[in-house]
Amino acid sequence: MVQYIFQQQNPVDRKYNDYVVYLNIKDDIAPDFVALTLGNTINISSRFFQDVSGDLKWEFTALLYQVMTYALQWTAGNTAPAELREGIAEYVRLKSNFIHSNEFPDPGQGDRWDQGYGVTARFLEYCEGLRGGFVAELNKKMRSVYSEHYFIDLLEKPVSQLWDEYKAISTKRFN
Repeated sequence: MVQYIFQQQNPVDRKYNDYVVYLNIKDDIAPDFVALTLGNTINISSRFFQDVSGDLKWEFTALLYQVMTYALQWTAGNTAPAELREGIAEYVRLKSNFIHSNEFPDPGQGDRWDQGYGVTARFLEYCEGLRGGFVAELNKKMRSVYSEHYFIDLLEKPVSQLWDEYKAISTKRFN
């Protein structure tokens, strides 16, 4: 699904040409993390499996979509805002139907487009609705450098204006 959303059928467009990602289940990753992605290595805490109180297969798959996105997305040499990278990972989970609807924000919630996680994912969903392939194009542009100007390049409006329009539309739709 990540490759599909990122539209990276050509190996030269991919972060890792052969899509080799290593997965480790470990006892000793940082205590505040369920998973930690470093390059093309994903470390998942063994605590994750102990803490799941539901469908383990579903929860593990949802986690894999998120951490695989972290491994495969472009990050502009780690200069792209972490909140945007988190939002893209959540967007992939959203489009893959691996979110808890009761824990995921409704469209229009949040204070800033780059608030991260679900808020940013919903904003990216709106942008994708304005231009199909937006998330893939944004990811491609973040190969080496990050700029908010990419929103103007792709949608012909500054991100602040897009956020205001998104909030206005969402307020009308959900109130």
